[in-house]
Amino acid sequence: MVGSWQFVEGKYATKEGYVTAKAPELTSVKLITDTHFSYITQKNGNFHYAGGGKYVLQDQQFIETFSYGNVPSLQGKTMAFDYKVDGDLWHHTLYENGKLVEAEIWQRIK
Repeated sequence: MVGSWQFVEGKYATKEGYVTAKAPELTSVKLITDTHFSYITQKNGNFHYAGGGKYVLQDQQFIETFSYGNVPSLQGKTMAFDYKVDGDLWHHTLYENGKLVEAEIWQRIK
């Protein structure tokens, strides 16, 4: 997991159903150390999101807890993503109450 990752595509739950996003309209880089993560995201070339915090890998889950960022509702929030790494692709999904909330694919930056 340690390394630099770039966003490939994602699917996100909304009140109306799901929306999708793909590079290059949405670009993001996520940096993973042994204990922390951080990311910055642009949408159509403009700043969109940034944040980070601590994470642990446990029982095939990437569990991240936000410490900082520009989305107040994420401050202190912990999210447990099911994940798998297949070669240079990192797939992760988040479910809440049995419903898909988020699914993303990231590619390792070499």
